[in-house]
Amino acid sequence: MNSKRQKSKKISIFYFLIMLVITAVITVIYINNSIEVNQLAMGNNELKEQIKKSVESNDLLRSEVERLSSFERIRSIAKEKFELTYQENSVDENNNIVLSKQEIK
Repeated sequence: MNSKRQKSKKISIFYFLIMLVITAVITVIYINNSIEVNQLAMGNNELKEQIKKSVESNDLLRSEVERLSSFERIRSIAKEKFELTYQENSVDENNNIVLSKQEIK
């Protein structure tokens, strides 16, 4: 009867050690997943900041393009550098520039 009790104790210690190892493995996996989630969240936040900066940069560049391509700016450069003038009747309904032969000379 004593041998059954010792065998039972050995088996229960064996099961206890197996459960302890399984619990340790599960804990390590859980901690690893938590660390990975935190790293992904940090990477996500960094990407959001980069996107925000890119959008701001694009907005600034769009406004710069609009400013540089404004009619008044182009007209003043054409007048100063090339001595060109704008006449109201020089553009037809399709926004094509119309020049007479006299104006070309």
